[in-house]
Amino acid sequence: MASTTIARTECRRYLRGKIPWIVALCFIVLSRASVKPDPEATRIIGNAISLIHAQPPTVIIVPFAAAAISFRSIIRERESGTARILLGTETTRPGLVLGMVLGRATALLVPILAATILVVGYDTLQYGQFSPLLLLGFLTLSAAYVFAWTGLIVGISAASSSTTRAIILGSIATIGFTLWNDVTLSFVWQLTTGTTPGTELAYPDAFAVAGWLSPVSAFQVLVNWLFGVPIGPDSTVTQVADAMRQTGEFAPTPPPLSPWWAWVFLLAWPALTLVTGITIFQRSDLAPRSQPEILRRLIDVVPSLPPLSERQFDWLPGRSNIIDSLPGSWQPLARREFHQLARTPLVWAVGGLVFVAAILSLSPASYIQQALGSRVPLAALQQPLRFIGGIGVLFGTFRSVIHERDTGAIRFTAGTAVSRTETLVGFTLGRAAAFAVPIVLAVVLTCLVAVPQHGIVPLSMLAVFLSYTVLFVVVIAGIGVSLSTILRSQAVAGFAVLVFAAVQIMWLQISNIIYWVVSGTNVSGFTPPSNPFYLVIRWFPPLQLSNVVTNAIIGVPNSAATATGVISNLQPNQFSNSVVVRLHYSSDVPVWYLHPSAALVGLILWMFVPFAIALALYRTRTID
Repeated sequence: MASTTIARTECRRYLRGKIPWIVALCFIVLSRASVKPDPEATRIIGNAISLIHAQPPTVIIVPFAAAAISFRSIIRERESGTARILLGTETTRPGLVLGMVLGRATALLVPILAATILVVGYDTLQYGQFSPLLLLGFLTLSAAYVFAWTGLIVGISAASSSTTRAIILGSIATIGFTLWNDVTLSFVWQLTTGTTPGTELAYPDAFAVAGWLSPVSAFQVLVNWLFGVPIGPDSTVTQVADAMRQTGEFAPTPPPLSPWWAWVFLLAWPALTLVTGITIFQRSDLAPRSQPEILRRLIDVVPSLPPLSERQFDWLPGRSNIIDSLPGSWQPLARREFHQLARTPLVWAVGGLVFVAAILSLSPASYIQQALGSRVPLAALQQPLRFIGGIGVLFGTFRSVIHERDTGAIRFTAGTAVSRTETLVGFTLGRAAAFAVPIVLAVVLTCLVAVPQHGIVPLSMLAVFLSYTVLFVVVIAGIGVSLSTILRSQAVAGFAVLVFAAVQIMWLQISNIIYWVVSGTNVSGFTPPSNPFYLVIRWFPPLQLSNVVTNAIIGVPNSAATATGVISNLQPNQFSNSVVVRLHYSSDVPVWYLHPSAALVGLILWMFVPFAIALALYRTRTID
């Protein structure tokens, strides 16, 4: 089977499904929610004004849509065994990978181009300005952008040895590049240079160039170049507004590089991942996981360390008589899940990353250290626990039921005395325990390492923080298992986790839009409204509620920001979009539903509500 046949088959398969309709609908809705330019900006943009509302949805929709349809493009063929059939024909391994890129990118390009034409047509009628050459150029850039993102995700899928790894790596790439200038670049810059981007930025020219490196930024640069507006990695409206903000006159800043470099940055990432993915795919066996795990091989070859075995995990939770004495028959399943997951690198990598990220945050500003004292280690653990720990647990649980169903193992589980309710309980508690062990160790080690610098954390406070850590892991594991039960496809569940993580990161902007839709009042975090209901929306996601609860444990004023952020906001002449309740509402608890205990109840509900829905569906559906 030739590569073109694979591409044609993949393209037809996706165009006949629901994905094109969903992508086009999301594109149109997002285009109507994008920022409208003021009259002066409209005059500066000129004939490109009919295209500016197609730019933001293209930037946002394409990465996530490409991830949704390409996460399992290669690894699925390997896991299902169809890769052997395809490669038994004239198709080569590079041809299979490139055929997947061509077919799935074309399937994604069709709804993107169709929605773009509809949006541009509507805006042409609204503004009365149109340029066919600009439309043709924008469609060409959109096509390049779609193929670049699809190639990047397919390359990651080809390099991965399991669906979980493909989804984790693909999600990191999608979120990291999409939020490159907002989040990722600042973190990478601080890690590599030791300085935080701010008003006194070190190496400003290098930082400006680094802002172009992601595919999203490169696409924005090329579109702004095409439209004839100030060249930069933001949207056209933002670039024009920034050029007018300083002096009130249109004074664009010269770009740090020639715009042609944006083509290099846009195409380099898919080229790099495809070359790497094809190389790894060619050297790997067609059956994934046929080779021993790298981490396990490294441990086994070290003479001072014994090989991994079942006994080495006997000391961990799951073999206690106390556990076995609890009501129900879920204990054997939980024990199995615990031992299977505890021997994978994922759980220990999550714990290790939490520890490393916390250690890197142990030296805040001097006034924060004075305010917190020995509580600095707990404040340093807030962000790593909720983001690295929370997202890591999701990635370790979203396949729990789906994988059992796909492999047929769910029939053996159903044939035992374990009820369906106890099955979900076993999956949740077993996997939560596997993640809780390294994360709790990371919390304890962070506090121990910080003793010479900050002193001993109050033991009662540490005990409450550790208890909350275990509860948080159980809540997130419950969400992951519920997603795995409600959704019936690994790709869809992985995409749901990706969207969940992106929503958590972008919740400030999303919450402002929700409040604007509900109340009709346009707000920002810098000037929150007097209505406390705004904070209910700001605190709604589980990762935001986590900060509210841990702030109460650490003993800082009520807020969904981190403890360090709260103390920073309390300083004079400090402005932030993180709302501290005391500053804006003259009380830490202006209404009962803003009490930290209400946040704790809300966090627990995030586990029980999806779990109840999952249980209802699991009881009524067929077992497979």
